[in-house]
Amino acid sequence: MAGEDSSAPKRKRPMGLKARSSKKANAVTSAGAQEVADFADETTATVMLRGDDTNEIDELEGIFTSALEALGEGEDERALTLLRGTVHESDRLLRLHDTNGEGELEPRFYYIYGSALFSLAEASQDIKDRGVYLELALHRLEQAREKMGDGVEARVWMALAKVKLEIAAEAASDVDAAVQALDQAVQAFGANDEAAQVLEAADLVLSLADSQRLPVCASSRLIAWGMAQARRLLQTQPDSDECQCILARALWLQASAMINDDDEISDTLVFAKLLTEAVEVLEKTESSDGLVLRGEIEINLGNAQDEELDMEQWYTKAVASFRRAQEMGELPEQFVQFIDDFENESDSDESDE
Repeated sequence: MAGEDSSAPKRKRPMGLKARSSKKANAVTSAGAQEVADFADETTATVMLRGDDTNEIDELEGIFTSALEALGEGEDERALTLLRGTVHESDRLLRLHDTNGEGELEPRFYYIYGSALFSLAEASQDIKDRGVYLELALHRLEQAREKMGDGVEARVWMALAKVKLEIAAEAASDVDAAVQALDQAVQAFGANDEAAQVLEAADLVLSLADSQRLPVCASSRLIAWGMAQARRLLQTQPDSDECQCILARALWLQASAMINDDDEISDTLVFAKLLTEAVEVLEKTESSDGLVLRGEIEINLGNAQDEELDMEQWYTKAVASFRRAQEMGELPEQFVQFIDDFENESDSDESDE
């Protein structure tokens, strides 16, 4: 690189953005390991609705809520049983309703039905089953939207957005329909919890954009959406650590898109500008997550430098960020190793002088 003494030993540069993304893309995650083949599993009998004078849709919602709680607690087998039960009972209620020729089922029923199907799609490891569940989930959620008329609830828009994002990822296609649903969800969020829900949505789209499951243009659109939402919220909540982290992540991902498969940066000036802004956004962060993110970005700024001195200055800043994060709790092992390697090499350089 320009400005370096070719006779001097070169400091090994740590894993950068492209390497990190490739590593993440190989990780396999699933809400549960059991393949879902059909709805006839005998375990669904354990969650049959009572069928007495109680509101069956209330019961159905209770089963689905319990399934989500089980997923959150890592009880995958129980969650799958409850999800199957939710779908099984939804199907039964719908058939019974059609047979009896009763009035329309309430929109909430279709929301529960579609959401349970989506959760099963996420849990399934079989690609074919996952695709079927996603299409069925989209159909039921669209029914919920249609039956709500002009007053579609934010949770329905968000559920539709999640399904459409996953369908886009499965097909490696565009995300236009999903972004439209996200925009509708933002408009429908209540004033009291808008920020939290928007940030949750932004986190979702940035994670998908970082997964390498979408075409570059689709990922770029999601990054732009997440960035725009974070900038908007920061106008009224300038000290929000969550907003700062979302914006910094979006800037980081936008920069990472400029690195090709050979680890070459298409425009070093724009790359540095994006990452420098990300560091500035996180200057006042006091959270462990924010400091770790800042340290990762500082590493990548160091990797982009031509001069050895400039590179080491950014690495020194990264170590300081990681040290502060470490004071608040456990630091991921790769960053502990980075600190050790950097400080050991610095000590070795001093002893050689």
